[in-house]
Amino acid sequence: MVAPLPLLVPLMPHVTAVTVRLAVRNALRRKGEALLVVLGSLLGTAIITSSFVVGDTLQATLRDQARTRLGPIDEIVLVHDATQITPAVQRIIAKPLPQTDGVLPEITAQVAVTSQQSGSGPAHSEPDAFVQEVDFDAARSFGNDPSATGLVDGGPTPAGTEAVIGADLADSLHVHPGDRVQVFAYGHTADLTVRRIVPRVGVAGFHPGFASRAPNLFVAPGTLEAMAAGALPGSLVPEGRVLVSNVGGVFDSAGPSDAVVFELQIRTAGLGGIQINDEKQQTLAFADQQGRNFSRLFGLIGSFAVAAGVLLLINIFVMLAEERKAELGMLRALGFRRSHLVRVFGLEGTAYSIVAAALGALLGVGVGRIVVQVTEGIFSQGRRGITGLQFAVQPSSLAAGFGIGLLIALVTVWATSARISHLNVIRAIRDSPEPAPARHGARVAVAATAGVVLGALLLAAGISRAQPIPALIGPALVAWCLVPLLTRLMSRRYAISLPGLGLITYTIAAFSLLPSVFGHSDVAVFFVQGIVLVSAGVVIAITNDDQILWVTNRLSASGGGLATRLGLANPLAKRVRTGLLLGMYSLITFALVFMAVFAAVFQAQAPRVTADTAAGYDLRVDSSPGNPITAAQLQQHAGIVAIAPLIRSEAQFQSDPAAADVTQQLTGFDESLLAHGGPTLSSRDPRFGSDADAWQALLTSPDLVIVPENFLATGVGPVRDAVHVGQQVTLINPDSGRRHPLTVVGLDGSLDPAENGAMVAARNLPTLVDSTSASRFYAKVDDRAEAGRIAQELQGSLVANGLKADTFRSLVDDRLDVQAQFISLLEGFLSLGLLIGIAGLGVVMVRAVRERRREIGMLRAMGFASSVVRRSFMVEAAFIAVQGIVIGAALGLVTGYSVLSNSSSFSDESLPFTVPWLALLALAAIALGASLLAVSLPATQASRIKPAVALRISD
Repeated sequence: MVAPLPLLVPLMPHVTAVTVRLAVRNALRRKGEALLVVLGSLLGTAIITSSFVVGDTLQATLRDQARTRLGPIDEIVLVHDATQITPAVQRIIAKPLPQTDGVLPEITAQVAVTSQQSGSGPAHSEPDAFVQEVDFDAARSFGNDPSATGLVDGGPTPAGTEAVIGADLADSLHVHPGDRVQVFAYGHTADLTVRRIVPRVGVAGFHPGFASRAPNLFVAPGTLEAMAAGALPGSLVPEGRVLVSNVGGVFDSAGPSDAVVFELQIRTAGLGGIQINDEKQQTLAFADQQGRNFSRLFGLIGSFAVAAGVLLLINIFVMLAEERKAELGMLRALGFRRSHLVRVFGLEGTAYSIVAAALGALLGVGVGRIVVQVTEGIFSQGRRGITGLQFAVQPSSLAAGFGIGLLIALVTVWATSARISHLNVIRAIRDSPEPAPARHGARVAVAATAGVVLGALLLAAGISRAQPIPALIGPALVAWCLVPLLTRLMSRRYAISLPGLGLITYTIAAFSLLPSVFGHSDVAVFFVQGIVLVSAGVVIAITNDDQILWVTNRLSASGGGLATRLGLANPLAKRVRTGLLLGMYSLITFALVFMAVFAAVFQAQAPRVTADTAAGYDLRVDSSPGNPITAAQLQQHAGIVAIAPLIRSEAQFQSDPAAADVTQQLTGFDESLLAHGGPTLSSRDPRFGSDADAWQALLTSPDLVIVPENFLATGVGPVRDAVHVGQQVTLINPDSGRRHPLTVVGLDGSLDPAENGAMVAARNLPTLVDSTSASRFYAKVDDRAEAGRIAQELQGSLVANGLKADTFRSLVDDRLDVQAQFISLLEGFLSLGLLIGIAGLGVVMVRAVRERRREIGMLRAMGFASSVVRRSFMVEAAFIAVQGIVIGAALGLVTGYSVLSNSSSFSDESLPFTVPWLALLALAAIALGASLLAVSLPATQASRIKPAVALRISD
């Protein structure tokens, strides 16, 4: 510091050069400290960037379906009865279709396919395969890009008993060219020979389902018509599709879709059983929306960790300022203004922030890669699972992660620098402690009163407009503005503790006090709630921490506890720094415990959800819509004692006239579903005295419906109901376009493990839709313990019908497992914040050792053993970690209980509260153990400081 001092006077007019030189000097002289600051700052940027990377990956994967599942296909004209496809094609191509470059008809049916490999290999089956008829030559010229169709190497159109098989179905059946497969449909069997395998791309990869796999089999024209002749009642007849390609490439051809759809509607007007979809435009829009949803979800979850990173950054700069207090005081004495000190600190912090943001953005790519690998296993499950996530990083995401991380760091650095500059020159040069704050003056009282009024107005606005975030921020502002007012009437301890306790009580009870405001809160609300609760809890804790001194005083008086007293002295003396560390631990622990509570609750409700869903039955039995089983076939099995047939279909639904229609499952039932109690509803119309009454009402009225809680819901995160009991939704017949209003009289849970969708009476289905399939049954077995074995026997004996039998418990477990895995993924992502807290404690302790070298030297010179010094640092770390864990865990448990008991954000019914003891103990042990491990090295270094060396250190 001495060398540059003579230059200060001549360079004073050029203050910018001086501040830059001082800032650079500090960073270059103390490279170790600079590295610690950078490491402490980059994790927040890494978390922000990784959330964007996850969104980019999901968006890229879903958008890639435009290539693999659609290729040149932009619009689809669905003809529900394939026999009517010829007049539909004639109308469409009667004259050139503007802004298009291809029209291609095809016929599709969902069937069961089995294989017998050449030689002695085992047979394999695929119950949900799609058999398609399409002209290969026309398909290759469709869209003017043969490579995008997937049939460029497909050869001629299959003829006779030939078949061309898609790569996904070939993998399922373990077949190769030359092997034979059997197709079971409409009571008939077709033996076919595989001629070629085609990739899952374009026309070759298109199928009516939504899963990323395409189990396609292409057969000779006329095959399906011959098999469907004399189809059994309840079979879903083959469907026709007219595929339309717009001008342009695979990803840039969706622009004219609206105009093309409108023209297709005009040309097909008057034809029955026609449905027109802008398939590619919807696919790309869905991909973009889901990418944004996941970026937002992971960004909000990561906000807890980012907030912890901000607290760490503030703590580091507060420590830097305290360490350099004498230097800063000397600069002020030599003529530096407060603004000059702000610039010195701000420029130094800016340099650290830029480096940290750049490294953090790169690290975020790696973190995102790990999250994507874990996510892939979750997304691949279920009927509409996504396989093969394509890792993607957009340059804009890297720039956004870098920019947001840098902005947060700069705001933190410059705000902290402004606060640091308010030091007393004399006390700074003498390194004297700051005096206790004086009583607040009239100006502060006026400002505090204004803050109370503003907070009350925010609360009133939040309640009147049902906006939860203002309803949380308003009381927080009131509570903290009351502190300077109450200090005029009582001690500072009570002036802080009473408003803090009141704020905690209100924030936790808000879900029960204001259900209309907090009833459907999203993740952003829980983040704000966590910030408010943790802030209040930490402030109360550090205000009352000195009460623990009586314990250490008694231990010291008895000759023990010297290390404990030394370890507590510094945290109690420097409460701002202690509060920042507590905030890091408490905030992350709060979020982790909160999520652990929900994970435990979801897993614990499996028996209840199974009982509620099963309606007294044991198995859900599905078969191929093109070759469904009959009730007689199912009842032939000796273990089956009762069945309930379900009629299945699909329809479009609207929640209101302005909303877009959404395709959903539609299921019809009869009295047999209610014979053993019926499904349990999570909520129902108060007109009905019981769930049974609500179900019975559906059997007599064609205008009522029962739907799952997440019916028509979109996005990710907590269920936000798109419908509610008493609401009217509109069903649109996909064949005729007829609209039928239905009133929701009950909700049957948020999981919908049976995937029945909207439930109506089977006898009323003909008035709602034209195409149905009797392909589902509920079955009751004579011995519930044998349900799994009976399910396997049914699948083995009815392969030709594509039968799949699942116990209701397995369906529920699968659905809950996906939820639990997703919560675990979010917990793992959030645990990065705990890493910030642990690393922050280690960084702070490393700096504390440097800061207290003289103090440690004095202690050692007075005869204190090195073991006492080491234990004092370990006690200090344990004191902070344990307090943070206890505060965060307590607030997380209480908040979880309140939300589960009073909020419908996750379910319309109150979920049972369960304390996840194992998760809590594991979290506490890992956090405390890792914290002590992080501090062990600086504690050991402190214990090895030699008194003579420490007392002679000048810098």
